[in-house]
Amino acid sequence: EPPTLTNVPPSRRTAIFRLAAGVALTLAIIVLLAFLLRSKLASNDRPSQTAIAAQPQNSIAVLPFLDLTEGMKEEEFADGMTEELIDKLSKIPSLRVPPPTSSFYFKGKQITIVEIAKTLGVAYVLDGSVRKSGARLRIAARLVRADTGYVVWSETYDRPLNDILMVQDDIAGEVAKALKSSIADRPDR
Repeated sequence: EPPTLTNVPPSRRTAIFRLAAGVALTLAIIVLLAFLLRSKLASNDRPSQTAIAAQPQNSIAVLPFLDLTEGMKEEEFADGMTEELIDKLSKIPSLRVPPPTSSFYFKGKQITIVEIAKTLGVAYVLDGSVRKSGARLRIAARLVRADTGYVVWSETYDRPLNDILMVQDDIAGEVAKALKSSIADRPDR
């Protein structure tokens, strides 16, 4: 006659039940861990729009401006332009601006605006470029809304290259004035 559970001695029956319960519990834990791991990996694969949308609308990061002119002295002017912009924007009382050390961390890195904004905790990112032609400079600035990745404001400034510090100060002042009204007038605030 084939063995059944009733034919098995009680001590052995208890061992079988414990083994079965242990296997069932182990499988349940494995399934739960697999589910949690899968959920975590899936959430890491897509950018967190809610994290960006939750950022204060009156916050902006200034990324290091790109020096697109060959021969400029080690990007000195572009870095100075970035510093001036951070300084001017920081003086707007209602505007939150990460410091230069935070912004310059991203210099030369291939990271999306969404990731930068999330890391720095800002709703807007300002970036731009500097070009030189003869005795003239062209500075382009762009304001990007981090949650959409779209440019919401841009401007190009041309100046004679006679006093670099004055040019940086002048353009930073104009950009700050334009951005102050651009951010304040946004209907999605």
